[in-house]
Amino acid sequence: MTDTALRDSPITLDRRLRIGGTDYQVTVFPTEDQRLDLCIVSSDDDGQVVSEISGSLAPGDLAGLTEVLTSTLAGLIAMTGTPAPGTVPPPDRRDRAPNRGARWGATDDERLRERYRAGAGQAELAAELGRTAGGIRARLEHLGEIPPGVPWRPARADPPVGA
Repeated sequence: MTDTALRDSPITLDRRLRIGGTDYQVTVFPTEDQRLDLCIVSSDDDGQVVSEISGSLAPGDLAGLTEVLTSTLAGLIAMTGTPAPGTVPPPDRRDRAPNRGARWGATDDERLRERYRAGAGQAELAAELGRTAGGIRARLEHLGEIPPGVPWRPARADPPVGA
């Protein structure tokens, strides 16, 4: 893909995969600096987030990253003796967001909508709601506030009356 095609492409990839009892949502979209933002979120049958990984990738490094990730993940599977997907819940981690994977309530949804519409950034919303940045994005997509796969842009607050 050329730089122009990458820059002008509204979405590079948005797909869902189901493996065993786990649903994987993969979203990749171009950034203004010619990189690709990647977000992979897996969830169980109840919609609870199991795992999440996100980051910014240089298109020229994709082949190398594929090799590194494949090798690293295979090594982690061997080291941990991880059984087939879906048979063991993920370990509890101290560094994870306190509400990561928790169900969203109506109050949480309303607060997220209000703060997003007021112009709050993704990291700010994640910290306020105890969620991950990917969880914030996924919920805003679910609520119809952000179209799937488009770059993050805070909603613009309505201008004051008479402005």
